[in-house]
Amino acid sequence: MSILQYHFRSRILKMNTAITVTIPEPSDHRTPPEMPLDEIYHGKKYPTIYLCHGGGGDNTLWTRNTRVEMYGNEKRVMTVSMDLEESFCCDMKCGRKYFTYVTEELPRLVQALFPSSPAREDNFVAGFSMGAHCAMKIALRCPEKYVAVWSMSGAKDQVKMDELAKARGIMASNDLIEAAFGPMDQVRGGENDLPGLAKKLAESDQPRPMIFHSCGRQDYGMELCREFADYLTSLGLKNEFYTPDGSHDWYYVDTMIKKAIFEAFPIREVAY
Repeated sequence: MSILQYHFRSRILKMNTAITVTIPEPSDHRTPPEMPLDEIYHGKKYPTIYLCHGGGGDNTLWTRNTRVEMYGNEKRVMTVSMDLEESFCCDMKCGRKYFTYVTEELPRLVQALFPSSPAREDNFVAGFSMGAHCAMKIALRCPEKYVAVWSMSGAKDQVKMDELAKARGIMASNDLIEAAFGPMDQVRGGENDLPGLAKKLAESDQPRPMIFHSCGRQDYGMELCREFADYLTSLGLKNEFYTPDGSHDWYYVDTMIKKAIFEAFPIREVAY
């Protein structure tokens, strides 16, 4: 697997940022060793998974804390992980336009500079914790761009999650959350309200992404994640919700991204 870190200035964010990109290479023991490299790579366009990190993270966490690089090489799929700060992938009420960056500028840049397929059926999104909210929001708002999503421990009603966090005394990120969403009493029905976005998609004629999500049984957000899964089902949005043993950590995430890549996501085979 090739792994690259690409630093650039985003026109949307109006700042320097970075992505970590993994690209399959012929080290999978299935490619004839005598095949010239120009034949291996010429004209190839790989399926691509966009990976969203959790709060306090950065673009390196997925490759540092999971075996996604190894899984991607075996399945011949690219991965792209980006910096999201504490934005929840919002066009922030007080801050930068991360949703526009992730769904418009970033895919164009990746497809222009790397061998990434632009086809909807080849594009996937996944995320953990804050990144799970990001991934689900991306899939619900841009179903014409992504064929499937896996949201790990974060696809839930953000208003209720905010109430639960405050009830448990988790106050550290309140100012950052409000910078991203604005006042919580104004979130309902807006562009960052997952239940509202799901309802809007269910009532539309847009293509429906394959929806996978999960939460570890020992995760304190389990009930809200389960509630959101039930809500999707009530809307007629097909989804698969997994509840393995696990907590809110990268050990659990590694098992879920492996399942996504090898079992859930319809990743086409790229022949060499």
